[in-house]
Amino acid sequence: MAENLWKEILGNSADLGKGFLENGGDSFRAVLLSSRLYELTGREVEYLDVLEADGAGAIARLLTADVAGS
Repeated sequence: MAENLWKEILGNSADLGKGFLENGGDSFRAVLLSSRLYELTGREVEYLDVLEADGAGAIARLLTADVAGS
């Protein structure tokens, strides 16, 4: 799911292994991705964590960490 949202927000040419900002992301898109994750999973991911993400896998790990920490 994180990979699909990564491409939905950043575009189909976004590199899953590159950072959010490296893929042309900005604070608006980070908030958008964070909001979509919440809508789909009910889990909160801070937009600053999205901005600092080093790839789509980092977002998936944040979601998993949130579950483990609950």
